[in-house]
Amino acid sequence: MANADEPRGAWPIRHLTGGTIRLMEFEIASGYNTNIFAGDFVKLVGGGDIELASAGNRLLGVFAGVEWTATDGEKKFSRYWPASTATLGSVNAKAKVYADPNIVFGVQADGSVVQADIGQLADFIATHSGSTTTGRGAEELNSSTGTGPANLQILGKIDDPDNAWGANVNLEVRIYEHEFNEHIDADGTPGV
Repeated sequence: MANADEPRGAWPIRHLTGGTIRLMEFEIASGYNTNIFAGDFVKLVGGGDIELASAGNRLLGVFAGVEWTATDGEKKFSRYWPASTATLGSVNAKAKVYADPNIVFGVQADGSVVQADIGQLADFIATHSGSTTTGRGAEELNSSTGTGPANLQILGKIDDPDNAWGANVNLEVRIYEHEFNEHIDADGTPGV
């Protein structure tokens, strides 16, 4: 049976060291003009705020949700950041992010990935739009794997009877180019 093509961003599965998966809080600037959905990869920018990441960026982690006070004073909680949202007094919104570099994430491949790709590096790709109804993102692992610098490292296939190697396989990955990686080479890539 073929794997279902259901891109849904990344989701935490486990901790590499057996630790507890925890969320960290970061800020989104009031009026930031791009949607960020639960499951989207985010980056750290100047001033300590977060923004939606692009392939090739060093990643901070995976977005989980956000809270802010609307301009009318109402407290808002959402699985996604609506683009260009203004906050009361232009105070930054509080974003929840899975930012621990030891978290293993699940993510669907956009094409075919095979068992021989374990250990390979790949960027993520955003060819689908997230949903403002569910708040869920739609980023995937770019199945064009390689050995050079890339956002993610393939650790294996998620063990599920409905998940097989090949097109649209659900994978376990770790963030390879992580903002908090202790061993960053001069060119910005993680070292050993």
